Amino acid sequence: MHYYMYRAGYLEWTFMYSIPANICSVFFDVFFLLVIFLLLSKRRLKPALAFTYGLTLVWAFVNVFYARFFYIYLPLSAIGQAGGLQDGTVMGTIFAGLEWCDLFFLLSPILFVALYRRTKKVQLPLRPVLNLLVVPILSLLVTLLIYSVYHFAQSRYRNNWELFSFRMQELIFDVNKGGTPQLSRFQAGSVRVVAFEVYDMLSVLVLSPEQRHEIKTYYIDHSERTTLRDQQEHVRNVVFILLESFLSAPIGLEVDGKEITPFLNSLVQDSSVFYNGKMKANIACGESGDGQFIYMNGILPLRYKMTVGVVKDHTLPALPRVISHEMGVRHTEIIVPTRPNMWQQADVNVAYGIGTMYSQDDIPGKDSSSLTDEDIFSFAAKTLSASKKPFFELILSISTHSPYDEHMGPDVLAGCTSLPVEYRNYLNTCHYTDQQLRIYFDALKEKNLYDSTLIVIAADHHAHLERLNMGGRISTHIPLFIVHGNIDKDSAWQGEFNQLDVYTTILDVLGINNDWLGLGHTILLPYYHSSVTDRTYHISEMIVEGNYFADVQ
Repeated sequence: MHYYMYRAGYLEWTFMYSIPANICSVFFDVFFLLVIFLLLSKRRLKPALAFTYGLTLVWAFVNVFYARFFYIYLPLSAIGQAGGLQDGTVMGTIFAGLEWCDLFFLLSPILFVALYRRTKKVQLPLRPVLNLLVVPILSLLVTLLIYSVYHFAQSRYRNNWELFSFRMQELIFDVNKGGTPQLSRFQAGSVRVVAFEVYDMLSVLVLSPEQRHEIKTYYIDHSERTTLRDQQEHVRNVVFILLESFLSAPIGLEVDGKEITPFLNSLVQDSSVFYNGKMKANIACGESGDGQFIYMNGILPLRYKMTVGVVKDHTLPALPRVISHEMGVRHTEIIVPTRPNMWQQADVNVAYGIGTMYSQDDIPGKDSSSLTDEDIFSFAAKTLSASKKPFFELILSISTHSPYDEHMGPDVLAGCTSLPVEYRNYLNTCHYTDQQLRIYFDALKEKNLYDSTLIVIAADHHAHLERLNMGGRISTHIPLFIVHGNIDKDSAWQGEFNQLDVYTTILDVLGINNDWLGLGHTILLPYYHSSVTDRTYHISEMIVEGNYFADVQ
């Protein structure tokens, strides 16, 4: 498990003490579990060995295969989302990543069974069992010693006692302190991480008056959150198209004289469209669910657990709810290409104020277990109706999701040998999705809904460049299109910005000026300061963990 995460490059970075700390953490986990199972089995060696081996094997298996899809260790909060694994896209991605190192899960049981059969049936005395605790204790002490040597050997750290205390706490118990969740799990192992996650899940944050004041003081400052525009009377509907893993790199790209995204390229040139392709993804371990959460609420996701699992029953200042109240929108719907329980979508729809959901169970397709963007956008076009006006619609695409061992649509890059096959497949699929977007826009125009609709197109997050074999060759920036926003392109910000800013910018475009405008900054201003800081994360986590808006009228 740890070897896979290290070799695959999913750790944020490593220090000189990281690998020795990881070895110590493995000893800590195995011997701690062995002692626990010895005590539970009345000190009988064989069942304790079987339970210890079985649990560690299963835990390693689920972590490796979870990482194939989400590029992170399995957070305990994700276990509640296990129903989503039934989705065809998820399973396809997981098993498409099979590697030679997966032979461990076949060969290891064979070796264990051979050794297990040679093990005698014995019941150990209590003292030798408790003596085994020396191993995890020593492993932890060695870890702390290794870090201490590393810390005090460097002049830049030597006198920084605050950092020393911080790292010590991180290594001993508070393994989520450092802002590097994958590295923390690599260094601390699983037992301490899971113990802390259980403690964290059982803890209920009750916000103090001082914390509430801190939150409100932070978000009530609108100096970089609005341009105080009036509402646009002609805009009655809002459509938000959330493209799966869609990078900005294909937009405007030509390969061998062929445009990858001709329709999106035409939008870039359209005077009624604002485009900025320099958006940074702010997702955490929740990937697509985090992207949707950020756009819908203007809040950063939790860094160490599944945000959707926490907020599904919360009160949220969600975009559909806000525009329903401010613009008189009477119909809100979402179209998703997965099962309705995927990442608890049905529950968060209620939290977001979305009234109607169409999912894999409702959308006809060639393969009901795996919809395509053609299925999604064709269905979305058919549901368009003037009788629903004014409406809010959120559409989630799917076809550009990994793996990239094949492509959707025609091979427009046939004969190209200058790019890796995975990236060619990705670009071909981007071309295919671009075609489906054109079809949907045509449907809006045919039903006389286009001119009265604000259309936002954004990516839920970036594509992982290692899956494209393009690491270091292209940017991870993602696109933002705003159609009919009446935005002055010359005065709006054209540089790098954050996903967090989209919620704030949409409210600014619509002329909605509530107390809550999100934690982002509007990009309609000619200047911009990054909205994502350590304090923004701190405020977001208090809002989410403390269910702040449950008591805000």
